[in-house]
Amino acid sequence: MQVFRNLISNAITFTPEGGSVRVRAWRDKDQAVVTVEDDGPGIPPGKEEAIFNRFYTERPSGEKFGQHSGLGLSISKRIAGAHNGDLTATNRILDGEVKGAIFTLRLPLEEGA
Repeated sequence: MQVFRNLISNAITFTPEGGSVRVRAWRDKDQAVVTVEDDGPGIPPGKEEAIFNRFYTERPSGEKFGQHSGLGLSISKRIAGAHNGDLTATNRILDGEVKGAIFTLRLPLEEGA
């Protein structure tokens, strides 16, 4: 639950008024895959891995200090790894332009699931 709280909260924070946050889930062979997509500014170029470092933060313009501590994505990545899964991030590209971010959580399914 904590991973979903962190990802959805971040997506809401970075999505401008009138934008959307989309959560999708599906099965891919022996994994559950969940994506959280937003309509925000996306991830700065070359920072797709750095955003998972402890205390890394990119605050939306105009946001007051203290809203993004730089811990949520780091914690989420560690939780995913503790469950033999992975959490990755990419930009959502449409017509060659960044239109937001996509966070993808992959978790192994239990046998018989």
